[in-house]
Amino acid sequence: MIKYILTTILIIYLVRLVAPFLFRWLLALFVKKSLRNGTFFYNGTNPPQQPPRSNGSTHAGRAKGNVNIDYIPEQPERRDFNGGEYVDYEEVK
Repeated sequence: MIKYILTTILIIYLVRLVAPFLFRWLLALFVKKSLRNGTFFYNGTNPPQQPPRSNGSTHAGRAKGNVNIDYIPEQPERRDFNGGEYVDYEEVK
């Protein structure tokens, strides 16, 4: 009977020592696999949506890596800032 109790206590003690390392290792493997597959942030039920393009252009016919600028807005004339107007204020205590 004593041998059975000591064996049980020893097994529980060893499991308590080994379990944190085992769980940490398994969790790291799961996260690495999920990140590699792209399922860590996306579980497959609702596919991620890309925002619609504002100018209606598509990537068809463009070489990868080229930048095309379709519209450059006109810049208004910049006047020098002379400061703002002085406003009196009262301190409220």
